[in-house]
Amino acid sequence: MLLALAIGTTACATEKNDTVVFNSPSQVIVMTSDSVQRVKIKGKNDDEKYLYESRVSINNSTSKMIKKSITRDENGIVLDLGYGWAIPTNTPQGNGFAVFKSWEWMIGLRYCYTPKNALQTYSVGLWCDWRSYTVPCDHVISKNADDIVVFGEYPSNVSETSSTIRIFSLSVPFLFTQKFGKNSKASFSLGPVVNFNVRGRINNEWTDNDINYETSTKSIGQRPVTVDFMGILRYGDVSLYCKYSPMSVLKSKSENGVENPQFHSMTFGLFF
Repeated sequence: MLLALAIGTTACATEKNDTVVFNSPSQVIVMTSDSVQRVKIKGKNDDEKYLYESRVSINNSTSKMIKKSITRDENGIVLDLGYGWAIPTNTPQGNGFAVFKSWEWMIGLRYCYTPKNALQTYSVGLWCDWRSYTVPCDHVISKNADDIVVFGEYPSNVSETSSTIRIFSLSVPFLFTQKFGKNSKASFSLGPVVNFNVRGRINNEWTDNDINYETSTKSIGQRPVTVDFMGILRYGDVSLYCKYSPMSVLKSKSENGVENPQFHSMTFGLFF
């Protein structure tokens, strides 16, 4: 529209160097591709059959700069991927977890909305989240006759032991992102993550007399819904994240009303 106004305001058609001015064109057509822009002028005040056409090459570096300026926190759907190390806190007295054997990884989609000319982005999504809490090699997690999760030790005659609590969740993040500047690559995000913990298991493995054993226990009494608080510090395409849940992983009481061991979850890791 601006082009049509610019070329249709004079009283005659003249040409000087790279400038062409038309009087009252009947139609102006502008077609743009990645490398070429075509301008077609049909008709003028004294000649309805007049036709003018021009092609202009577009510098590829300009389009690359435009594409590069679009970051993952602009409007639209983005793919999230994260991997971290789980650090259970407030663990039962005398029992702990092996930090570098406890992990979390997540994958999912998130919709981002950035108001025009704003440095803030609001997003909501859906993630699949897997968490694994592993105790030291000589310890074991199990359920007793009262369906209570208990901590203990493997017999001294077994080897190659492993004991893990695993939780699978469908998570809904609500994140607020603040950029440090219009052209800055740095930003931070904060917000709650609601976890619907749809499955919990205890996996135990050990070797006895060169025979490998493995057991899997379901219905371990995980909380059906927990809320984490998540923070992400981003620079470019790589981010560091931290998640902390103030709610215990297991229910406070079993179906029989007996106390379950309580521990919370904190994770640190990489977020892409």
